[in-house]
Amino acid sequence: MRRALVTGASRGIGHALAVELAGRGYEVVATARRVDDLADLPYAARLPLDVTSDTSVAAAATSAGTIDLLINNAALGVVAPVEDTPAEVARAVFDTNVVGPLRLISAFLPGMRQRGGGTVVSVSSVAGQAVFPLTGVHAASKHALEALSEALAMEAGPLGIRVLIVELGSVATGTYEWQERYVSSAYAHLDRAQRVPSEDTGAAPVSPEQAASAIADAIDATETPLRLPIGPDAAWLLSERARLTDAGWAVRAREFT
Repeated sequence: MRRALVTGASRGIGHALAVELAGRGYEVVATARRVDDLADLPYAARLPLDVTSDTSVAAAATSAGTIDLLINNAALGVVAPVEDTPAEVARAVFDTNVVGPLRLISAFLPGMRQRGGGTVVSVSSVAGQAVFPLTGVHAASKHALEALSEALAMEAGPLGIRVLIVELGSVATGTYEWQERYVSSAYAHLDRAQRVPSEDTGAAPVSPEQAASAIADAIDATETPLRLPIGPDAAWLLSERARLTDAGWAVRAREFT
């Protein structure tokens, strides 16, 4: 039986993925900063895990045992113009969204290499390629996560290890509401605009459960592309970014907000 470890499994995509994988017969090791936040579901194990702590990651790796599927989902978001973003907040975002997955990969990849197989999933978003106002630090961390994952795919792919980058579009998780916010009066007009859903894509957000099902399908597929857009707006936004020049995208992105 395949054994999967999911970070940030207490809510949203992480929780939905843990449930979906358990339903598909995986032994799921669900992790979160507070183990009490993990629902009483049929997981193989529930472990406390702070991805920003070397000690916590080492302890979780020891307790989790053999892992065939690592899902780096834990993330920290911030809504702020670049000018208003505190340096300590930027460091926290990168420590969670980039260095955190690096810690987990370093902990579990040796075992996958020794067994000659395994899968690493990096939960990113369209922000990994398409930047919008007030997402500078968040998007920068997703750019970095995708670069890290792409390099890993080149390095570990020949060793039998699959890498999947999930590029989430609009998912109904309420993340925009709970993200930290640092928006001064000079940029308040952008903040108000971001609260109004764009009608350009004509697509409603997918649910965490729908996203989890699509991700699990990709994991279980024989062949999967490196990047997997999730949500009816994701592929469209990414194609728009690829089609437009930098100047053209800057105009388009402001239209979305």
